[in-house]
Amino acid sequence: MTKALIRGSLSFFAFRFLAFAATLPAADQPAPAPPGKLVDVGGRKLHLYCTGQGSPTVVPEAGAGGFSIDWALVETEIANTTCVCSHDRAGYGWSDPGPQWDTVEQVAHDRETALKNEPEHSPCVLVGESMGGLFVRSYQHEHPDQVVGMVLVDTYELGIGSNGKRVDLREVPKEQLQANLPPPSSYRSLHSRPTCPPRLNKLPEPVPTIPVWLERTFFETLEFNKGPAMMESWRSAYTILHQASLTPDSLAGLPLVVLTRENVIEGEPKRQTDLARLSRNSRKEMAVGSPLHSDRAT
Repeated sequence: MTKALIRGSLSFFAFRFLAFAATLPAADQPAPAPPGKLVDVGGRKLHLYCTGQGSPTVVPEAGAGGFSIDWALVETEIANTTCVCSHDRAGYGWSDPGPQWDTVEQVAHDRETALKNEPEHSPCVLVGESMGGLFVRSYQHEHPDQVVGMVLVDTYELGIGSNGKRVDLREVPKEQLQANLPPPSSYRSLHSRPTCPPRLNKLPEPVPTIPVWLERTFFETLEFNKGPAMMESWRSAYTILHQASLTPDSLAGLPLVVLTRENVIEGEPKRQTDLARLSRNSRKEMAVGSPLHSDRAT
C-alpha cells in the first residue's frame, strides 16, 4: 500500500478529469461537474469520491488548502487493491462551506457522516498529508476502534515564529496565537493569481486548469473571520495529541507509515522520527524525488 501512495498514474488523472474538464467554466459560470457524489452531512453537501472495492477503506486527507483531486495520481493504484474514498472538506472543491473552517471537530464530523452510508467505510486506513495529518491523528485518537492503520505524509506539528524562534502551536497562548494571525488581505493578495501545482503541468490541457479553478474559487469564497476558531481548534488538538504521545507506544501497535520527501527543512527529520515512535508497529520511508508538500493556506 505504501508503494501505491508513492506511485502516481498521469494517464489515470487525464482519463478521470478530461470527461468533465472540457466544459471548464469561466470565473462567473457554474463549477464543472464533480467526479464524485455530493453527500448530505446535515443540511449541506460534501463531495465524496470512492473507487475500488474491498476492505479496509483508504481515506486520504489533503493538506491545508488542498483538494480531493490532489490524490488523483495515487488513487488508481490503491483502487487496484481496495476501496479508496477521497473528499473535499467543507468550503473546498465541490463541498459546501460549513459553519466552521477546518476545525478538527467539523472535519471529523463531516468525514464520518459522509462515509457512514458507504458499504465498506469501516474499518479504514487514514492517510494524512501535511496538515491533514492533524485531522487523521485526532480522529484516530477519538475513534481508535474505527482505524486499522495510518499513513502520515510529510506530516508535522504547526509552529509560529516567536522572538526569532519556531514555537510549536500547542505552546502558544491563545491571545498570542490570535495576535499572530495574518490579515485576510495578505491571503487574498498571495492567492490572487492561483497556479497549477507543477506536477500537474505535465498533463495535457485543459486538465491542469481544474486545480486553478478550485483554488481561485476557494479563496474567493473563504470566510477569513473563521480563522481564529480554526487555529484554536488546532492548538487544542495538538495539545491533546502531544500529551498522549508521552505514553510509549501510544498507538498500541497500530500499523503506521511515516512517509517523507527528500530535502526536508531543518529539524524535520527528528519530528518525523518522533512520529514513527508513536507505534511499535511503524516504519519510515522516503519518497525520493518528491516535491514539496501542497499546503496552500499556511
